[in-house]
Amino acid sequence: MGDVTEVTPDAITVRTRQGEVTVDRGDVQLWKEIPPRPVRRGAPHQAIGIDDLERLMVGGMPPLEHGVIGDWLLRAADGFTGRANSVLVQGDPGVPLARAFEQVEGWYADRSLPPLAQLAGPSGFDPGATPAGAVAAERGWRFFGRVLVMTAASAVVADAPMRPNTAVAVLPEPDESWWSVAAPRSVEHRETYTATLNRIGAAAHLLAFRQEDFPTPSSAGRLAFAPGWAGVFDLHVLPDRRRDGLGRALVVEGARAVHDAGIPSMYLQVSADNHAAVELYRGLGFDTHHEYVYGRRD
Repeated sequence: MGDVTEVTPDAITVRTRQGEVTVDRGDVQLWKEIPPRPVRRGAPHQAIGIDDLERLMVGGMPPLEHGVIGDWLLRAADGFTGRANSVLVQGDPGVPLARAFEQVEGWYADRSLPPLAQLAGPSGFDPGATPAGAVAAERGWRFFGRVLVMTAASAVVADAPMRPNTAVAVLPEPDESWWSVAAPRSVEHRETYTATLNRIGAAAHLLAFRQEDFPTPSSAGRLAFAPGWAGVFDLHVLPDRRRDGLGRALVVEGARAVHDAGIPSMYLQVSADNHAAVELYRGLGFDTHHEYVYGRRD
């Protein structure tokens, strides 16, 4: 039992508590996805632990290459996005922390990438006060980019109203219309991003329209599915169409698709200083589950 980290035509790699195990695909008779167990009281989107949710979210923005140092997950994807190009610092690296960070720095140097770490904790936590963060700071790492991880019940978000002049299309794959309104950085790194999207199992891509502009879309986003969960990613509205309810429409219609699929919980990640987006998500029923920050050694 463990987390599937890589699937090839010949083998499946599973990260277990005893380390990574590679299984020949011909030996697999049955498999079942198991959602993380709750660690506190409340609805499923509130009861999941921080470490479990962090691991679950990796599948929504998977790296193109990965490695491990004990429980730490190293990720690389040609430098596109912090999430796919940072080490997820959680659990026991199996070596002293200073040695673990030394290995992290070497792993990213071998790939001509800056060493980047993702550290998660409760709302308002100080990364420098954590054992790993303190060692990182001693080695010259600096912390930046606080991100809120927000969760909600899909039924609550799906019940929120949309503006009457908006419509949303749900696509199984990104087409040229989707790319035409995707975030500029996503388009700039389209080749890498496409390779990343191809590593996501179940997904959906969203397009939002103002009725008077149809069939020309003005906003795009996507959903990534995991057992019991759906993540909202890459929400982007064209600058001249902002404040028209298109972002709201994407999230609400996406939640309706999630709820109809029998998935109870949703998550998203948003910069803490993006106050307009945070206000939108809170109004739709999302609450902060935890936060994370990045650390980097320049």
